[in-house]
Amino acid sequence: MTKNRQVTVSTGSRLHFGLLTHRPKSGREFGGVGVMINSPGWTVSASVANNGSGKNTDCIVVADSAGLACPETESRVSRIVERFRQLPDANVPTLSIEVSQAIPSHRGLGSGTQLALATARAITACLEMGEVSAGKLAELTGRGLRSAVGTWGFGAGGLIVDGGKQETDAVGSMAARLKFPPDWRFLLISPQSFSGLSGEDEITAFRELPGMPQKTTDALCRLIVMEILPAIQNRDFNQASLALAEYGNLAGEYFAPAQGGVFIDPRMQEFSRLLAENGIEGFVQTSWGPTCAALCRDDDMASQAATLIQSSPGSDDYECAIAKPLNAGATIEVAEASDV
Repeated sequence: MTKNRQVTVSTGSRLHFGLLTHRPKSGREFGGVGVMINSPGWTVSASVANNGSGKNTDCIVVADSAGLACPETESRVSRIVERFRQLPDANVPTLSIEVSQAIPSHRGLGSGTQLALATARAITACLEMGEVSAGKLAELTGRGLRSAVGTWGFGAGGLIVDGGKQETDAVGSMAARLKFPPDWRFLLISPQSFSGLSGEDEITAFRELPGMPQKTTDALCRLIVMEILPAIQNRDFNQASLALAEYGNLAGEYFAPAQGGVFIDPRMQEFSRLLAENGIEGFVQTSWGPTCAALCRDDDMASQAATLIQSSPGSDDYECAIAKPLNAGATIEVAEASDV
């Protein structure tokens, strides 16, 4: 009788407030700052398949709700498994993988990276391959090519400052990590009728954008070091809100030629003004959007912000959700099952 372990990995989502540089004349590329939130998230389980039926293909099962949130889930998981089989000296058996919860794709929440790392972590733990860092998982799965916030956030949670990458680096460096005030909340606002840039559109946008001006990078770095990090460390909600909005607007101005404005969804500018008029000033787009996040002091403020958005004219297409900061990495559960 042998033991077959089933490993279940659960993640949160990643908010990314904007890159620090693009095409610099010298030094590191990309970089940025962001934070992990508890929801939505992926839940991925992996075990060695029972091949009593004689089948030699992996069994990948995607729950209906997960498939609706991210239609590419099955193919993405399959590609990750194949990457493991292509490793030198790989001896990966036929696997059974189940995805029961998902992060919606192309919403600016880091869906692709979290799925890749969750699947890779489930496989390495299932096959008892030893401790593998988040950075190595990203390298194995081809993630972290630009932003490393989601990679290091998968491993540790919290607020992450990505220090960017040298040309030879697989993944950007984690320059700083802070626990985010646990009582603060993010109101996520997302239109349901269109998505942010991704795939070839994202590649084209990066190719066509000019280099980020050095003064913009300098200003963004100052905001992180002199405003955002101290505000988070000291739990200064007002300072954090103002600094976050300033950072997002400055980064958004650089990406405006590719996304049509500071926000890819022009309606978000109206929502930003509406919330600021009511004392909620920390409004920022995450990644390429279309999701935007409003920093709130607590659940009551987040509920107030949601009511303001949902009661504004023409907001039927917009979904609001309240998320908590996630100050820990992805969770892993291992269940040992006896097989004859």
